[in-house]
Amino acid sequence: MTSVFKKRARAVAVVAAAAGLVSLGLTSSASAVPAWQFEVCSWGSYQTNVYWGNGGYMGVPPGKCYTQKFQPMTTDTSYEWVTTYVNGGGYIIGANLNVAKGAGIATGGSPSDAYGWTY
Repeated sequence: MTSVFKKRARAVAVVAAAAGLVSLGLTSSASAVPAWQFEVCSWGSYQTNVYWGNGGYMGVPPGKCYTQKFQPMTTDTSYEWVTTYVNGGGYIIGANLNVAKGAGIATGGSPSDAYGWTY
């Protein structure tokens, strides 16, 4: 009787540990942007127009993620002001991203109800 209980407890522990690893992997990979880059993901039904620095621009089509790379420096802090807009529409979100550590902005919704968040 004791050995059956131990086998079940061990099986439950193994399943719980595996579930923890899977959820940890999903969480960390969703927000892992390499150092000296920022990423913009357009999850809405519209193109996201992205502006930064002195004339930087990229248009991110719906359902895509684009990355901007920067020249690495010897610091762990380098902020870049990034602003996003609906293509042909209004402002979504602006953020001061620390590109030295890697960062991102995602947008969602519809052109008339757009929203965004950083990661």
